[in-house]
Amino acid sequence: MRVRRLLTALAVPACMAGVTAVAMVPLGPPPRPAPGPACLRAVSPDLPQTVTADRRESGKKDKKKDPGKEKPKLVLAADPAVGFTPVTTILTGHLTGVDLRDPNFCHAAVTWVRIDPGQTEDSGLRIREDPACLHAPEEVSVETSFTRTFFLSRPGAYLVRLIVEGKDGTRVHSGFAKIQVLRVQ
Repeated sequence: MRVRRLLTALAVPACMAGVTAVAMVPLGPPPRPAPGPACLRAVSPDLPQTVTADRRESGKKDKKKDPGKEKPKLVLAADPAVGFTPVTTILTGHLTGVDLRDPNFCHAAVTWVRIDPGQTEDSGLRIREDPACLHAPEEVSVETSFTRTFFLSRPGAYLVRLIVEGKDGTRVHSGFAKIQVLRVQ
């Protein structure tokens, strides 16, 4: 297939005053947007790198996250997420952004919140696991994977959330995992 290209001068948004851009743009569906400020993505995927370099030279600093200070994140998945009654589902949570030698999260408290059809989060089932550290202080080890099995017998949508709590009270919440239990007819 022959791709036709069109040489176009692009209009420059106000955030890029003083920058002139000329690009070869293929006809057809637009390319995926490149990372960077929205005003740059709208102009060209090649421009953010150039403008970022110009900003550094002009004394403005780009905000970058320190990889060593990543915010803790908890992701929860259900397997299976849909099934016919009764369903036995396994929920697995993965904790990231925590130092594996952080004594605050060594044997952290874990709370599973299950919301059955027709319930609210406040009235849902809460299962709390609060293990104790029985090892020497220098043997710190942080769990990053959490698993729980639920047997669901009533048809409807179930929601499950995982909460990991450090010794200093810091809580990391997962989003809700939805499990849909279908009625057999």
